[in-house]
Amino acid sequence: MTDPELIADLRLLPHFRGLPPDLMEAIAADCKRVRFSAGDVIFSEGEPPRAFFCVRRGAVKVYRLTQDGHEQVLHHLGEGHTFAEAAVLSMRAYPAHAVAVKAETELIAIGAGRFLQLFREEPRLAAAMVSSLSMWLIGLTERIEELSVASAAARLAHYLLRLPSKVEGELVVLELPLAKKELAAHLAITPETLSRLLRRWRDAGVVRSRGRTLEVLDERLLVAIADRDEPA
Repeated sequence: MTDPELIADLRLLPHFRGLPPDLMEAIAADCKRVRFSAGDVIFSEGEPPRAFFCVRRGAVKVYRLTQDGHEQVLHHLGEGHTFAEAAVLSMRAYPAHAVAVKAETELIAIGAGRFLQLFREEPRLAAAMVSSLSMWLIGLTERIEELSVASAAARLAHYLLRLPSKVEGELVVLELPLAKKELAAHLAITPETLSRLLRRWRDAGVVRSRGRTLEVLDERLLVAIADRDEPA
């Protein structure tokens, strides 16, 4: 019998919401939990797609290598995010590398063989996947536009404003989910540029940082930087 906890985890994904129990049982039958330590390779560019993945705990970096050997980060993925669906559905090889970036990262691997069979045979699954991936594509298009048009300051402001936050007194407090080097790569800027922006914003009274904790001192100014692409 399929692990009910595994099915419950799969139901949280937009790909599978609303699917009937029999179909969820069939999907889960070829799924398994896999664990990684920080730095472990999940797959490498060029490998045949054996599965796509959901991050259950921890974090994953998906990247490509440029001709001169530098990393070009495509995605940083945390809990609840999925990756490599397109490789399973329409490619003969993974188009990028994926590594775990946190200790005790746990993924759910959705096996390619059984999933592709169900995708071809079950219109309900095909419709759910198309809908979910279409929404993901919209988000990716917005990210590409942001990276190609917005300044480094606007990109960073947009990123911070989208993070979960809490209010402590008169301050909005954020926890950066990425190390600053990884955050710089995600925003397609250098670590030096990121440090310079945070230092400039600190001096201007916009934010105050303590490690990965960021206190927003002037949220209206941060919104203005994001919306109007103001230099800051």
